Amino acid sequence: MRVVIREVLNVGGFFAGETVTLAAQPWPDGGPEQTVTIDDAALTNVIARHLLAPGMILELQFAGDRVEQATLLGAPDYAGLRTAWRQPPILPTPTPRVLSFRCPACKVWAAATGDPPVCAVCGAAAPHS
Repeated sequence: MRVVIREVLNVGGFFAGETVTLAAQPWPDGGPEQTVTIDDAALTNVIARHLLAPGMILELQFAGDRVEQATLLGAPDYAGLRTAWRQPPILPTPTPRVLSFRCPACKVWAAATGDPPVCAVCGAAAPHS
């Protein structure tokens, strides 16, 4: 399930546990806002839970009612994506690679996946440079 963060309600600490609680809405279709609590260990590519912010798009995988895995796919701006996103290890290549780009289709800064690169959020092709 893909969601867009509408509000960060709580970033748990010592007594609240290592969690982040978000008000989120299904992406891209909208729908009712829901409260989602994510354990720190479930964040697959986020540097730290306190860096999650409104407008970011997450892919959530559930095990029952619990978020088992949460992956950051995109953010409303480049600074937000670069600050929160833990990139996979970058292996040397003979040609430059696109790691992220402003997607012309979904209008967010998105992680790039594949070769040729496509938007991790919507699957649109990266614009040619």
